[in-house]
Amino acid sequence: MSYAFKDLSHKKVRKYAAQYDGVDMATLMGADEDNFPFLVNDRNGGYDIYWWTTHSGIMTQIDEDSVRAFATMTYLLEHAYPRFESIEDAEEWAKSHEWPSKNLGR
Repeated sequence: MSYAFKDLSHKKVRKYAAQYDGVDMATLMGADEDNFPFLVNDRNGGYDIYWWTTHSGIMTQIDEDSVRAFATMTYLLEHAYPRFESIEDAEEWAKSHEWPSKNLGR
């Protein structure tokens, strides 16, 4: 079921996100050898989801389904995906750790 564009309380988002328990949310959302999810602190007690793409570098994920977005964030946290305090920290990490890139001129 899609919860896109629905105004749900945080309590309901958490409750409905349980439907994703046991689901590999990274793969569901498109993670593969060219697309790697990570988290950036949103300064409101949570995280925003970003992707490192080998073709475009850092891309933000916009998911209008608050339940799926919460389930994805939770999955990434529980499975030790990288998390950063800022997008600048993520950019520096990608550069210093030579995250793979194609067509980026690096």
